[in-house]
Amino acid sequence: MEWHESADLTFPRLIADSSGGSRFDVVSIPVTLQNFAPPAAPFSVSPLEPATQCGFLHLPVHWVGDMHPSPIRMWIFVHQGEMHFEASNGDWRRISPGSAVLLEDTEGMGHFSKVLGEQAAVLAVARLPQIAP
Repeated sequence: MEWHESADLTFPRLIADSSGGSRFDVVSIPVTLQNFAPPAAPFSVSPLEPATQCGFLHLPVHWVGDMHPSPIRMWIFVHQGEMHFEASNGDWRRISPGSAVLLEDTEGMGHFSKVLGEQAAVLAVARLPQIAP
């Protein structure tokens, strides 16, 4: 069996900008082929980062979150439903099951978000340590 090292994983990231607004950026996470779970075959693994808490969010159908900063620095992983996230500069992303977004816009105007469609959104969240200014 032939193994190839995977390319970096990329995910959308919402960050505060210097004008007090928010914008999307891209976070690139390197992965390397590792014997992570022997005797299972090797696969690509990223460095493991600290997380301080984890939990789930259940947002009902038609939920709307007017402009707000993220209450914590966190990864959001979509389990069910679809959501719309919009930065203060008007750029937006639609996230659906199997996708993730890194929220780091904990200051300033923040972002707008809403549940799309006729299904509640269920999100898993991992709280990350704050980055010192």
